[in-house]
Amino acid sequence: MSVRTVILFPGQGAYLPGVLAERVKHVPRAAQALEAIDEVVTAHGHRPVGPLLLERDAPSLQDLLAEDGDRLDLAIYATNAVAAELLAGVGVRGDVLMGHSFGEFAALSAAGAVSAADVARMACARIEAFHRAAPPAGGLVALDVPAWRASHLVGVLDEPGLRAAIDNGPDQTVVSGPLEALEKVEKIAADLGVRATRLRAGYAFHNPLLNDAADLFREAVADLHVGAPRTAVFSPGLGRYVSSAEDAREVVERNMTAPVPFYDALLTLFRQGARVFVEAGARQALTGIVRSSLPSAAIAVPLLPSRGDLDGIVASLREAGVGARMETDGHRVPEGTTDGPPAGPAPTAGDAEPGDRPRLLAELAELYADDLGFPAEMLTADIDLEADLGVDSAKQTALLERVRRQYGLPALPGGRRAEATTLENIAALVEELRR
Repeated sequence: MSVRTVILFPGQGAYLPGVLAERVKHVPRAAQALEAIDEVVTAHGHRPVGPLLLERDAPSLQDLLAEDGDRLDLAIYATNAVAAELLAGVGVRGDVLMGHSFGEFAALSAAGAVSAADVARMACARIEAFHRAAPPAGGLVALDVPAWRASHLVGVLDEPGLRAAIDNGPDQTVVSGPLEALEKVEKIAADLGVRATRLRAGYAFHNPLLNDAADLFREAVADLHVGAPRTAVFSPGLGRYVSSAEDAREVVERNMTAPVPFYDALLTLFRQGARVFVEAGARQALTGIVRSSLPSAAIAVPLLPSRGDLDGIVASLREAGVGARMETDGHRVPEGTTDGPPAGPAPTAGDAEPGDRPRLLAELAELYADDLGFPAEMLTADIDLEADLGVDSAKQTALLERVRRQYGLPALPGGRRAEATTLENIAALVEELRR
């Protein structure tokens, strides 16, 4: 089959308060999708997720994890589902759909294998299964090493329940396990000089520790209709295309405990000709993986990296050579040239003209907020990372390295690192090195 454009659906952590506020107003189908999901959510005894995605002062990711983790999972799926409708609303379907972790549910829904309402029911059943099974306290830690090194570390520790769970590419592998085991992972990683980041996750996902919860979930969703996808879906969990209703059911039932070889899936699609990867969800975790893991011919487009409007979505897609148009509800975005791919990678914030500084600052704020756990709104251009937020020099160095990788920069001059203590200074450094 001919593959050029892949739509990616993120999983854990892909939440941004108010991310849809200005985007669903002019796409009735997107607003209707959110309303339909909220009908299911409230029928199952949960609070609606619409306010989380439409109100700018909604709780942050960190607050939801601490106070209402169940609602967070529902909000992540709702964001993905609405993002798919936004893409459809501007005429973009994608050649292949692929989800990461929990995002596989959204991929199946967007492909027509499961209705959006039934995926919302699955998300509610998943939450109930966790409550009933009460799995041991666990979580996820991302290590900045390839999968083989992470597997070796897990083998050396030989801790019960510890697994290399998610392969995100040469630069990152996620391990899953009990909290005590993860603390040992973090300690040995520090001793080895390996960056370890505790992810915002309530359970040890993609791990047999969740087998009891997975069994309860399978029983709860057994009667929900799952069919064959009408659009091509590649499943990282299966390692192949979803070609039947049985395949789709297997994706749903294995999602909680099966490992995620996401890097292998990206490589497979790239070898088949995929060059544009659109992340249909909040933030830009998968965009970063594409940029750091695939050759430079791959173009990564985050659909909802921060708050914004519909025009910004269309502009980003067109920059990547993806035909996008909009004429609905009285709102029209003029069509541009969409004949074939651009000559090179789509411009990133690092290529921005001086007038694009606000856009670059917004992207940096999201990147730093995602890592540090602060609300993005707190990270103003002039706030000092160390003096005001207590971010030590080692952490700042690690974050600058992440910035360097994301924007494809050369090695950062040692003397300039010390000056990069505010987002304004970091933005100036990015622009300088991209010239």
